[in-house]
Amino acid sequence: MILRIIRQALCLLGLSALVLLSGCSALKLAYNQADEAVYWWLDSYVDLTDKQKPLAKDALRQLHQWHRQNQLPEYVALLQKMRAWAPNDIQPEQVCAVTQDIQNSFISALQQIDPDATKLISQLSESQLQRIRKKYDKLNREWREDYLEGGEEKRLRYRSKQLLNRLEDFYGSLDAPQREALQQWLKTSTFNPAMSFKERQRRQADALQTFTRIAQSGSQSGSSSQPQLRAWVDRGFTPPDEAVLAYSQALRKENCEGFAKLHNSTTRAQRERLAENLLNYENIVQSLVMKK
Repeated sequence: MILRIIRQALCLLGLSALVLLSGCSALKLAYNQADEAVYWWLDSYVDLTDKQKPLAKDALRQLHQWHRQNQLPEYVALLQKMRAWAPNDIQPEQVCAVTQDIQNSFISALQQIDPDATKLISQLSESQLQRIRKKYDKLNREWREDYLEGGEEKRLRYRSKQLLNRLEDFYGSLDAPQREALQQWLKTSTFNPAMSFKERQRRQADALQTFTRIAQSGSQSGSSSQPQLRAWVDRGFTPPDEAVLAYSQALRKENCEGFAKLHNSTTRAQRERLAENLLNYENIVQSLVMKK
């Protein structure tokens, strides 16, 4: 989980698909084109009009510049800290602290784009809002196929494959006892696909309701609609349902413990490979900071 978050954090607005597909060697290309990639991702959701396209492109271009200047140096420092940890055993609290740092960084980026995002959302038509709903429905069907259908054994295989691939990207091949420990971690997990899916649907409904209210207020509402957008972001990270919040916090704590335990089982060679990979990322991110 933490390794996935690292990769997500290295790409603007969490757009990790390019990095996840192509790996470290293509990170420079992916990041330098991040504003364009996010633009096309956004367009796939709402089908931007000719009037909206310049606003979206300009906002993303400015956000990209701000992100390069302000947040990439934070990622360099974070990677340096993690590289210093790599040769040693770690504690779950250290893992959770990293995930919290990255979450805070992501929230800062969202806050940076608040004014332009509010302006763009205020221009959304009913047909564009319906397009977002249909996109959510499509993604939900895919999510159900991966996590809710086919029984527990199928879900466990899917989750194990995902996690194993991400771990081995950084550590190299895991041995049989480490793979067994990974399997045990996932088997005993408190992950509840039904509850996670319900929360996923709540966030989507919350998004559509928030966007609809801002769109109905119109472009004249200006900054008065920004608190609505900020409150929506807050609810995305802190679910209003106490049971769901407790579940999310428990799952996060469990994942931090699981990753720390897995790391502490690694060999010297595996930790050296992790440190080398982190250094590669650090050098690439540092080069991106230098590029103006």
